[in-house]
Amino acid sequence: MAGGGEYGRDESEDRGDLLPHERVVFFSDAVFAIAMTLLAIELKLPGEELIRRVGENEAYGETVSLFIAFVISFLVAGVFWVGHMATWKRITRVTGKLVWCTVLQLMFVALMPFATRLYSEAFTGHSPGRFAFYAFVLAGISFFALLTRWLAVKQENLREKLGAAEARWLVVRGLVPLLVFAACIPLAFVLPVWTGGFIFWMIGPLSMIARRICFRSAKSEPGA
Repeated sequence: MAGGGEYGRDESEDRGDLLPHERVVFFSDAVFAIAMTLLAIELKLPGEELIRRVGENEAYGETVSLFIAFVISFLVAGVFWVGHMATWKRITRVTGKLVWCTVLQLMFVALMPFATRLYSEAFTGHSPGRFAFYAFVLAGISFFALLTRWLAVKQENLREKLGAAEARWLVVRGLVPLLVFAACIPLAFVLPVWTGGFIFWMIGPLSMIARRICFRSAKSEPGA
């Protein structure tokens, strides 16, 4: 039987997969797409009632805050999605640990529209707790993304397939955003809310530094 194998078995069953690989990837893509779409749905111009209640400047100020939070969240979600694809590209066998790491990561991804709304309100409400919750959600996504990468390296024996440096970098590139977002949780109660977006952009240069360290240390290892 085409595509099904003898006696109705498919390739995923022969590999010992808990679930079909492509179904897990498609489901993940769908959750990311829905969450990123919901971010845009939150964007609305202030109504006349809101303008009368709080004033035109404050009403449009809330809209600007929401737009800024949308841009930050959309770009961050895009980076997470790219990293998710890069990880699952290396995975050939779906196990229970990988499935549940992905489910828990997507749980935090689904929280992004809600967390983004709180983050935008923190701009005008000066509430550090709201920004701290936003950073917590992003740290949650990062944590399970990192755990998935670590499991993939171990399960797929990527140190031999890709080399020690590439395998190490696959994990470290997931560690950097986790450290940045986790650091933002306590910093939310010290720094102004508007600095959060600037702190997030530190992930780029920190990742470049970490990548150089990973490949430099690989060259210094015996037999490199």
